[in-house]
Amino acid sequence: MKKAITLALAAMMTATTLAGCAGGASSSGAQSSGSGSAAAADPSKPYAGVTLHYAATDTEATGPEMQDIVAMVKEKTGINIEFTIIPKADTGEVDKRLVSLQAGDELDLIYGTTAQLKVFYDAGVLTPVDELAEAAGYDMEAVFGDSLPVYDDGQTYGLPAFNDIWCTFVNTKVFEEAGVEVPSAEGWTWEKYIETAEKLTNADEEIYGSLMLDYDAYNYMYGLQNGAEHYKADGTANYDDERFKESVEFFYSLGNDLKIQPDITTYKAGVYPWNAFTSTGVANEDGSYDNAQFGMFVCGGWVASMLPDAEKYPRDWTCTILPMPYPEGQEPSTLAVTGCYAIPATSQNKEAAFEALKCIAENQYTLGYGRVPARVDLTDDQIMDYIENNMVPTYEATDGISAEALKAAWFDNSRGILSEKVVGTADTTISQIWVDECLLYGMGQQDIDTTMQKLQDRANAAIQEAGMA
Repeated sequence: MKKAITLALAAMMTATTLAGCAGGASSSGAQSSGSGSAAAADPSKPYAGVTLHYAATDTEATGPEMQDIVAMVKEKTGINIEFTIIPKADTGEVDKRLVSLQAGDELDLIYGTTAQLKVFYDAGVLTPVDELAEAAGYDMEAVFGDSLPVYDDGQTYGLPAFNDIWCTFVNTKVFEEAGVEVPSAEGWTWEKYIETAEKLTNADEEIYGSLMLDYDAYNYMYGLQNGAEHYKADGTANYDDERFKESVEFFYSLGNDLKIQPDITTYKAGVYPWNAFTSTGVANEDGSYDNAQFGMFVCGGWVASMLPDAEKYPRDWTCTILPMPYPEGQEPSTLAVTGCYAIPATSQNKEAAFEALKCIAENQYTLGYGRVPARVDLTDDQIMDYIENNMVPTYEATDGISAEALKAAWFDNSRGILSEKVVGTADTTISQIWVDECLLYGMGQQDIDTTMQKLQDRANAAIQEAGMA
């Protein structure tokens, strides 16, 4: 196996942060012993001069955000980060970082979503950070709350830097033309969402109050928000839980019965693209655009990245946002994909790697790339300062989304965070099973009881097979 090529990036910049890596209540400057420790004149930088190796593709390593991260870590901790360039895996291939780690290559830092890192955990190539945090006097839960990547053995395998929070994106023009007031973020339940969507829907004009896509998460989101879990305590599938049955029925009823959004058969036929909420189709000769209008779009926060691009997504309306709806009678919650950093088991500098891990996780969002921090320990003043100075300017020109709306949708620390992805044994296979079986139900090709039984049986078979592998 070819050794990965090491690329050192030398970039220096001063990053303004709300909380330093080694100062404040959430960080500890306590020195940990271990291989790779270096004496430093500044006691707040006990690992100054240590070099860590970060596994990345060439595109990631040379990207501006990653270069800024390198400079930030150097400035705040004195730690150098060099990149071990690993080719990106083609579709269907095993992550080449995983292959490298299984071959014993020494790496100190990797990035992945909670679900992606679970694959590395299953392969036994990640270091649990609980003892490292304890040695550093660092309270991970106080800083990051429920976003920590905790897996089957109950240990923590990294630190989360940011969350891609699900929101309700609102086309204010549809509301205005229907004479409907945009609802408040407070008490934004699915019941109110449906009531609002019904007022907005005008099938004759091809106006729908709601839009959702064909992702696996839409099938089980309502069940998760009602407290259901994908796995039983014994590790088998939990899809005989009635709450998942209710979830499937709930989602497909929106299009099939209530008709507040296109039914799944129409959507899968390609009538509406994935970016239909912001897409305005092909321009007519007079410069106008023909396209269905959708009053509300429930999806991940990545949708917001399309809003400022008026050239690619031209529109004659403005957008605002609300939180993701939640079931009436339950506590507010939202789906999210969490971006985390972890320490491979092959690292020879685990204490220094944890210091860098803290720095990145606590401060990446301050670098100006629109990240929503996973931190839950920020004060209201800190959050509002970040929103007003880093986020509002991004949406000011095209939409004028207020700081209050951004805070309610993305920065409500009381809102429960639920994983958008299945995370557990055979999770990737189970996600596809959800899509396969639920589509058959949504298209009327099998009844709900058959659907749920096949989900349960196929998921358990996948779990058993994974356990035997």
